[in-house]
Amino acid sequence: MTNSITNLFARWRLEELLISYPGLRLTPGHGEVRLAGLLTFAAAPPNKERIDDEYQIEVLIPGDFPAGIPSVRETGGRIAPAFHKLNDGSLCLGSPTRLRLILIESPSLLRFVERCVIPYLYGHSYFERHGVMPFDELKHGERGIRQDMAALLGTDRQDRVAEFVSLAAMGKRDANKRSCPCASGRRLGRCHHRRVNALRARLGRRWFRILHGTLA
Repeated sequence: MTNSITNLFARWRLEELLISYPGLRLTPGHGEVRLAGLLTFAAAPPNKERIDDEYQIEVLIPGDFPAGIPSVRETGGRIAPAFHKLNDGSLCLGSPTRLRLILIESPSLLRFVERCVIPYLYGHSYFERHGVMPFDELKHGERGIRQDMAALLGTDRQDRVAEFVSLAAMGKRDANKRSCPCASGRRLGRCHHRRVNALRARLGRRWFRILHGTLA
């Protein structure tokens, strides 16, 4: 193993993940780092029952992690294709913006598994037991992006999310002079500026330019 790969794994805190979840193993991949095996977990969200369970999964980790978001699949045939998966069959772990915020806060593979993967698997296990989801379910595709961005921005105007995102893709000074998309009649700098500016500061203007392209 080269020093560069060793350093990469150290930044990702890969060893910490493998110690915490020994059922996972590094396996041969094609241009990406691939983890596969049995993920055993115990989870007890606030005001919900504890569930102990395990799933066969595969995690494909892009070389630019944590900027790039890993792709996760359930490989044991337990989770039905219609159960909250993306078009390519990978698990829908949340909106891209929400996942990036989690990875910025906790840029390690262990935190990704514990904060993104296990909550999804807990939701499926809970659904198997009770026939309902334990948490509010995000809609798929563009509708889900608008829904989650509206929540992050503190607005109920999902129909104006693209305009908010456009302002987040601008410089702060210019954006604050524009009309707030919430239709309050005030400029952004006197309305939703704290939410917009905080998200821009954490994720960068480039991310919102990319995101705006998916909403336009």
